[in-house]
Amino acid sequence: ISISGYRESAFAFAISAAGVAHSVARACSQGRLMSCGCDPSVNRKTLNKNLRQSLDKEKKLFLQYLETNQILTPEEEKKYERSKIASRWKWGGCSHNMDFGVEFSKLFLDCREKAGDIQSKINLHNNHAGRMAVSNNMEFRCKCHGMSGSCQLKTCWKSAPDFHVVGKVLKHQFRRALLVDQSNLGNGEPIIVLKRSRNKKSNNGATNTERSNERHERLTNRKSNTDKYAQRQARKLETSLFYYQRSPNFCEKDPTADILGTVGRKCNRNSTLSDGCNSLCCGRGYSQVKERRAERCNCKFQWCCNVECEECHVEEWISVCN
Repeated sequence: ISISGYRESAFAFAISAAGVAHSVARACSQGRLMSCGCDPSVNRKTLNKNLRQSLDKEKKLFLQYLETNQILTPEEEKKYERSKIASRWKWGGCSHNMDFGVEFSKLFLDCREKAGDIQSKINLHNNHAGRMAVSNNMEFRCKCHGMSGSCQLKTCWKSAPDFHVVGKVLKHQFRRALLVDQSNLGNGEPIIVLKRSRNKKSNNGATNTERSNERHERLTNRKSNTDKYAQRQARKLETSLFYYQRSPNFCEKDPTADILGTVGRKCNRNSTLSDGCNSLCCGRGYSQVKERRAERCNCKFQWCCNVECEECHVEEWISVCN
């Protein structure tokens, strides 16, 4: 798959690049790497300065209330509490260093694509799309401080999303991957093959003047929306996955394409997910086979320092694809 241009290849490159960026960004914030740390965009001195400013602002607001009314009404007290809480929360946690993770992923993976042909360009694009799936889904996490957990002071930081969120995003992009024309080997950018349905409407009763007015309105609206559409399309293409070869039938064995097929593969007959027999066996059905295997059992720790086990033979019924 890694040397092909299938849809599955695009997903493999994207998930690999996303995994590298995700792991490195988290490792930086956890102090497991010597070359990086927390996100440097959050400055501790600036943080303390901003915190002092928020406290001064809160003090001035309170004194202003005292000058106007010695006793705050319940509504004014609630308003004051809301403004106090809103002014107190500040960045203070160790944010995940996503910039360093993305740069490390580029240096680690993109350096392999030096040929300049369509496969290299598509691999670079899919690597970038995988990293975008991580950086575009950064989460804001906060921790409250104060008496009984009241949020008088909130410490917040940016966190990389859980990786299953990244996997869902890339799985969605995998299903909507775009086919690219492979005729331009190394000449210019890849050309995306789009399938659009054109519905022709009949305007037999319209006059030439009406048709010209409608055409003029369409051209005016099209020009005004061109820039917005181009920006949306560019953002959409930036996160899309590209492929240039249609996927073969992975259900059948093909030694020339290094495809093993699913004949004889174990499956779960009680599952409706991807590991179920209905999915893995490609509609060919499955058979029940009794399997006999040896396992280690009755293990005991011997001082010092060995673990001695017996060999037990286990028989069970398993499902395999026909």
